[in-house]
Amino acid sequence: KLYFTYDESAILYIMKKYNIKYDIAKMYLENIYYVEDTLYDIEKLDFLVNLKKELISNSLLIYNKLFQEYVKNVDIILYDIRPNNYLLKALSNLKYKEVKRNYNNYPHEIIKFHKINEEVEYVAYNIASLIDSGISPSKIYLTNVDKSYYNTLNRIFPLFNLKVNLNNQVNLVSFPLVREFLKLISSFTIKESLDKLNQQDPIYNELVKVINKYLIYDDINLIIHKIKTSTIPETSYDGAINIIDYLDHISDDTEYIFFLGFNDGQVPISYKDTEYITDSIKKYLNLEDTRVLNKYLRIDIIKNLSDIKNLTITYKEKDDKKTYYKSTLSD
Repeated sequence: KLYFTYDESAILYIMKKYNIKYDIAKMYLENIYYVEDTLYDIEKLDFLVNLKKELISNSLLIYNKLFQEYVKNVDIILYDIRPNNYLLKALSNLKYKEVKRNYNNYPHEIIKFHKINEEVEYVAYNIASLIDSGISPSKIYLTNVDKSYYNTLNRIFPLFNLKVNLNNQVNLVSFPLVREFLKLISSFTIKESLDKLNQQDPIYNELVKVINKYLIYDDINLIIHKIKTSTIPETSYDGAINIIDYLDHISDDTEYIFFLGFNDGQVPISYKDTEYITDSIKKYLNLEDTRVLNKYLRIDIIKNLSDIKNLTITYKEKDDKKTYYKSTLSD
């Protein structure tokens, strides 16, 4: 809101003007936030500057002037945020103050298991024991669970009368009705194609939602792209164990959190120098390079885990595919 936003019109404009794919156009848009109206004499950055001017001249960037005036007269609090040069420059004309969060420093043991099955069985047994003792499942969480754990969790948790909501997303195009629509659209209009589908199919409404959202842009290729890339959440269960992000979660002493996969390569998942704006040119934009980001990522993980009172940390040495090592954060 402080700078600008954009909609699909800007993305379509860049796609057509430069003959590029949707994701590349969106990447350019996300990066023009960082450049100013100046000559950097760096090809990548100067391209973004000129693109930004072009979008402004075509009224494709959306500015919220009311908010920009309003925010000048309010007090802004940065809670538990580590200010960096880019953020400080963005807020330089505004009134703000920093509020530090007080972290606990609970010590935690890291428990080793030979195989992933043993790790998940141990966690399931302890969760079942907590529930038997009167702890509500709504107060019990899993964290650091990636897809490598899904099959094992789905196999072992029901043995302990437990369900887990995996926050899994299903591709819309994986449903037969959607694939049928994509075939029809090559020969018929959108309305004609929809009329030929089974409207009682529960996925029909999900398809229509996507189409309705992007009809305004009058671009069939955009609609097809959105259908192919859209996802819907899997059904969630009441009374199931939920998964949280340990970096986003603020600790509650009545909660019990099980951190699986404390393995090298899984935690921390380090930043890599693969972005459009690479480490070599970030200094010109007041952005932190991956070395600095990774340093503070490790600090943030340790602070967040040490702040959780009832935390169980586990890792495995093997699964069905490969061998693992304990995270370098272990010490």
